[in-house]
Amino acid sequence: MQRESTEKREGRRTVRSCTRRERGRERAGGGGGGGGVHSKTHFPSKYSIRDNMGTKREEEEEDDDVEKKLDETRGVIDSAKKNDDKQATFADIFRAFVLMGWTAFGGPAAHIGIFQKVFVDGKKWISSTIFAELLSLGQCMPGPTSTQVSFALGVTQRGVLGGLLSGGLFQYPGLILMTLAGAGAAEALTDPSKFLKGLVSGLSVAGVALVVDAAVNLSNGQCNKNNMTRILGLTSACFAYYYKAAWLFPLLIVFGGLVSYFFGPEKDIAERNERDDEVASYGATKIVGGFLIISWAVVLVLMVTVASQTDYDSNQYSHWFAAFFRTGSIIFGGGQVVLPLLLDDVVTYDSSQPNNIAANSWVTEDQFFAGLALVQASPGPMFNFAAYLGAVMAQRAGKNVVAGALTCWTGLFGPGVTLIFGVLPFWGYVRTFRVYQKMLPGLNASAVGLVVAAAMQMFLKVRENSPFPKFAVVIGMLTLFGTRYVKLPNPKLVVLQAPIVVAFGGLLGIVAWATGCD
Repeated sequence: MQRESTEKREGRRTVRSCTRRERGRERAGGGGGGGGVHSKTHFPSKYSIRDNMGTKREEEEEDDDVEKKLDETRGVIDSAKKNDDKQATFADIFRAFVLMGWTAFGGPAAHIGIFQKVFVDGKKWISSTIFAELLSLGQCMPGPTSTQVSFALGVTQRGVLGGLLSGGLFQYPGLILMTLAGAGAAEALTDPSKFLKGLVSGLSVAGVALVVDAAVNLSNGQCNKNNMTRILGLTSACFAYYYKAAWLFPLLIVFGGLVSYFFGPEKDIAERNERDDEVASYGATKIVGGFLIISWAVVLVLMVTVASQTDYDSNQYSHWFAAFFRTGSIIFGGGQVVLPLLLDDVVTYDSSQPNNIAANSWVTEDQFFAGLALVQASPGPMFNFAAYLGAVMAQRAGKNVVAGALTCWTGLFGPGVTLIFGVLPFWGYVRTFRVYQKMLPGLNASAVGLVVAAAMQMFLKVRENSPFPKFAVVIGMLTLFGTRYVKLPNPKLVVLQAPIVVAFGGLLGIVAWATGCD
């Protein structure tokens, strides 16, 4: 306080002394009627008294101006400190993601629900507007959307290193589990026990509950602004549910943005909260971002060329990486879309064989679908299926299992992760444009419609595949209540709410199996 008051006094003295010197020069040069220095002694007249009074008032006004400027400076400093305090540290990122990767069941849409619950509603790392923008960005790029958002969340807090930390922690549990499954459990998973089916069903239903909760929250925030956003969200949800074409997802988002640009109200831009625009970091520079995008394109062309010009038996790792990298580069919409394409890449059919599977097929059809069942019941992104397939392929080819899993896993994840780090710097630049801001309500509403469609698809699919369809609906209602209305006593425990709900769903699944529910 003493230092602050000293600074104030020094500031006022400096301003006053400068002002007095200026007045002295003005009076010396042009005051007194005759110009020059008067030798006579003058008594103060009423005019000079007025001048003195005016000078005092000016000094008081100058003091007020100095005080105002000092207050503004302190306000800027305080605001910067608050923003820095709000920004998550590396330790915060580690604590938030270290367990999440082990408990993030339910697929990509469920992961979006977890992120929204923990980082938007709970920890408030970013606003719902920025979260919806990141979701739209991921939907418009090839690769796994939930994975890209997991990296982007860390980037917005601590740059590239923060993104690598958050994304890495979110991916590694699924990588480990699916590699182990491919190495040792592929045969056993072709005919799972009734107990395992019950557990998987309960976990899957709980994951759907998280998706529904995210769909409701995002719809209230992004689709409920006006009639235009409501209609765009509904249109996006209906088309995404009815049509399964991969190209449809980015097309719906772009369509929503164009409708918002041409027909949206101007007030949407003026009413945007300035705090919603605050992003602490966009990661790399635009030069590095451009280099990453170009590198992705070069590697894609190079891998396709290598695979077509080399012999498979002597370059198995290259062929595996090329196949998964190509698939990861052309997939929009996440894991549900990538799986059919992978089936065509890794399973070779031959009608002359007893089981219709060619002897040189990378994996068998039974192994493929067994892994597909497991990855949907495992935590983390569905793209971790690549680690399972890589382990099985390496085992069948007599290669190192870990090397095979990492080759395929890196190939499938590589394009999406490279692109999110490459595009984020340009997103930070583009999002300041008036055109983008005008399109934003439509972009976000259409992206949320995709989450709504995913929630409906997952619920119907999980109920159909459950060994107890009726009780699956009961589990869904109970877990939705738990994630939406049950509040943990300590706000810091919000990161544990989603895992607890998922574990509760698995427990109910075991109960349903044990009691013979239908």
